[in-house]
Amino acid sequence: LQNSRSAIGETISETIDTKRSQPGAYTPLYDLLTDYPLRAGKMLRPTICVSIARAAGGMGHLAVKTASALELYHNAFLIHDDIEDGSETRRGKDTLHQMIGIPRAINVGDATNVLAVGLLLENLSTLGVSKTINILHEIDFMAQQSVEGQAMELDWVATNTSKISDQDYFTMCVKKTCWYSFITPCRLGLIIGHPTASPQDLVKPLASLTRFGMILGIAFQIQDDVLNLQGEMETYGKEIGGDIYEGKRTLMLNHVIANSGKAAPKILEILALPRTEKTQAQIAFILKKMQQCGSIEHGWTVARKLANQAAEIFDSLDFLQPETPLKPEEQGVCSVQDRRFLKELINYVIYRNL
Repeated sequence: LQNSRSAIGETISETIDTKRSQPGAYTPLYDLLTDYPLRAGKMLRPTICVSIARAAGGMGHLAVKTASALELYHNAFLIHDDIEDGSETRRGKDTLHQMIGIPRAINVGDATNVLAVGLLLENLSTLGVSKTINILHEIDFMAQQSVEGQAMELDWVATNTSKISDQDYFTMCVKKTCWYSFITPCRLGLIIGHPTASPQDLVKPLASLTRFGMILGIAFQIQDDVLNLQGEMETYGKEIGGDIYEGKRTLMLNHVIANSGKAAPKILEILALPRTEKTQAQIAFILKKMQQCGSIEHGWTVARKLANQAAEIFDSLDFLQPETPLKPEEQGVCSVQDRRFLKELINYVIYRNL
């Protein structure tokens, strides 16, 4: 991850510097573009992309442009999500809209998306037309799923929805989280690393990676929501309890609404309040009910079960090489970005920051 963070950070910085130095460029914008991408993020998405590319037999450095674009899309989503959710902290610092205001932060998010498109087009000279077009189609579908998932979650909050099943949550999660965080990085890595661009050769392995990324992504999101309730600010990087302040329909919140009996109307009454009007005592009340109803334990149990399923799927991915030593012509990548990293990622998703 550290190696990936270095390579991706350098690529993004070089891209921003190139844009900044163009004649007529408005340089203050590019100064702001470096903020979120260069904060101390985990770099999971780009590292997954590079790892799959190498494990599929390709060279890691050929995936770095695409991996960097994924990180830029991720940060653009974060900037806009923080505004939509009214979040106050991101990666241990103030959110961008808290620092520069909502209108300017929205524009920085838009500009971050534009940077990502430019990086993807650079694949034409290194990967060729066929693979580049396949990558762009994957990105288009990923973006569509992400905005649909975000719309579902925002609608639930706006309408103060009270009856959301686990399956409803899974559907939203697959769209909002799984595609851009796990499925698409896996699929792009395979497209880049596979020796051919033939659609027929890719159908089965892409389907297997999609299922793996979907199951692991749901587990990741549930665990992220658990950390929002129980994590430590220093390691989690976001405010603890923020999801309740925002009214986000997490697996645990849906569970407590469904199982808290006479307390459910009061919980919904609290959730209907604007974020700024919710009190710490009200948040503590909902947390206490979650503990009494076993809602947090429910989330943890479901996440572990899904992680075990992901591990079984991963063990069946025989098209990923067990060892991937560096090739002489590979540049700026690490030899451990391979099947081993991807396998260990499953436990990381469940046990991180606990």
